[in-house]
Parts: sequence; C-alpha cells; structure tokens
Amino acid sequence: MSPATLSIGDRQVGDGRPCFVLAEVASAHGGSADVALKMLDAASEMGADGIKFQLFRSDLLIVRRHPGRKDFDQIELSEQEWVKILGAARGSGLALMVEAFDIPSLELATAEGADAFKVHTTDMENPEFIRAVAGKDRPVLFATGGVPEDAVQDAVSATDGAAVGLLHGFQTFPTPVEEIRFRELRGWKERYGVPVGFLDHTDGGSAFALVAPALAVGWGADLVEKHFTLDRSEQGYDYHSSLNPDDFSRMVELVREAERAVGDGPAADSRAAHGYHRTMARHIVAGAPIERGAVLQADMLAFKRTDERYPAGLPPREAHRVIGRRANQPIEADETIREEMLE
Repeated sequence: MSPATLSIGDRQVGDGRPCFVLAEVASAHGGSADVALKMLDAASEMGADGIKFQLFRSDLLIVRRHPGRKDFDQIELSEQEWVKILGAARGSGLALMVEAFDIPSLELATAEGADAFKVHTTDMENPEFIRAVAGKDRPVLFATGGVPEDAVQDAVSATDGAAVGLLHGFQTFPTPVEEIRFRELRGWKERYGVPVGFLDHTDGGSAFALVAPALAVGWGADLVEKHFTLDRSEQGYDYHSSLNPDDFSRMVELVREAERAVGDGPAADSRAAHGYHRTMARHIVAGAPIERGAVLQADMLAFKRTDERYPAGLPPREAHRVIGRRANQPIEADETIREEMLE
C-alpha cells in the first residue's frame, strides 16, 4: 500500500497537509510559448502551489486523418520552446507537474526537472507507458475519470511501489454538476489509502466553478486541479472549464477557507464553542437562598443560564448528584451549585 502522503517538489500532499492547488495550463497557451510563460507568471500571482503542462507530439498521439489533428498541430510546442518554459517553471517557486503523452515528451520533462507526472485517463490502460512514467522515480498521479476500477488497480500495480495519487474528475468540458460525485473522493482514499485529488472541469463561467474545489476539500481532497486562461472572453483552447486569473485567486481563497472550516478535531474541542456553551447553557442554581446544613430537594433547585460572576456549576443532567445532599455552606439565590458546596 502506498503512503497516505507524497511529495511534489518541496510540498507534502496528503493527510494532514494543506490542499495542493494545481493550476492547469493544458492547451490554453494556444501554441504560443510566450503565452505559456505569461501563464506561468499568472499562476505564481494567483496563489497556486504548482503548475501543470501537457507535453505531446502530434504524430505520436493522433492519426493524421483525425478531424482534430489540425488543432493538435497548431498547439504543439517545439522541444526548444518546452526547454525554455519548463526551465522558467523550475525557477518560479511553483511545483512543476507534467502530463506527458509519449515517451519523448516524458524524457524531455524528466530532463527538465518535472517534480511529478500525471497520467491522463486515456493512458490508464496503457501499462507499458505507465511503467515508463513510474520508472522516472517521481510521484505518479492517475486520472480516474471514466476508467474501470480494475484498470485503476492494474495501473497502481504497474508502478511497482512508486508514490501514487488518484485524481477524481470527469474529462468533460464543462462537466455537468450532477456528474461531479464528490463522495468518490472518500471512496478512492478508503480503498487505496493514497492521496486523492479533484480534477475540476465545471463551467468556468459559473459561480459553482469557484465553489466546487472548496467543496472537494470538505470531501477529503488533498489536491485540486483547475484550468485557467489569461482571458476567458477570447474563448481560446480549453476555455470552457477555465477561470480567469482573478477568479482563480478567489477560488484559492475559498479553498483555504474550506480547510479551516474542515477543522482538525471534534467540534466540542472548539474554544469558541466552549465559550458559547459556558455563556448560554443552563446550570444548576439555588432557586432561593439555601441555609448551611439544609438537605437539597428538587424544588429548591432551578436550571438557569449564568454569567461569569459565578463559577460554572453542574449541568441539569447531573441534578441526581445534588438532590439529597447537605449544603456545607450558605448558598445564595441564583448561585451555581458546585461539588465543593455539598457534603
């Protein structure tokens, strides 16, 4: 079983760690290295922990007569351009994740210092490629959307003990809200005992796109990945599920607020909750003055809220500990009744 945490660059991801926010570039650079570099700068300013690029060679990914081949040819960047981009990413302070789609791209990303690799859903049933990725001695994150679970099991097994994470989210652009299924995050973690992440492909123009990653944190996500673009209004590549930089920053704020809301202990341990309970809860008090030596009866007691002028008393559910005992001192009306007052 893989550990419940893994390292992406100098950041720990998993149980007890802050949620890792990954800014996904995908094809939003539109085939321009300059745009990719501007997106790298934006990711640093947006509060992301890491940035992810997709590296591919069209002739190794898609047949020449495929109707989408022209688009892939247009957005493909050269090896020299990737060396420049990945080098800049390595020096940016962000963790660098690469989703490689072929062996030459995998080798390039390894040579240029990628901190971790993601395996796309379309390669989840490609064991030879998975073994090649796992052989790079970097964490491997698997996209599980739409993949049969036996294929996920085989993929994890093929890594031969590499640090592994599982990423839940469907590769539809945009993903209908009813297809998100947050509970799967807990399911993957329970079954595999590894860090889990949420791939958010909800409509980038919707208010829910800001909230969904924060909700995922509440369901146990250790990582969230969200597409972004420099200007969504241009409707460029991958814009459907992308956020503008300002919205991405707001999304990160909501993720951090969600982390605080999840908490790290029982609600009863909350200092604020204790304070509220002390102020608002009822205590056992004397319903009227009680003389020293009097044996307390039920009709001598009252259950009231008190304030800080009196020490906290016993709760009403412990009245049985008071009734029938003798007061060892005078007790004023409305004074809390405490153990040390009784024989």
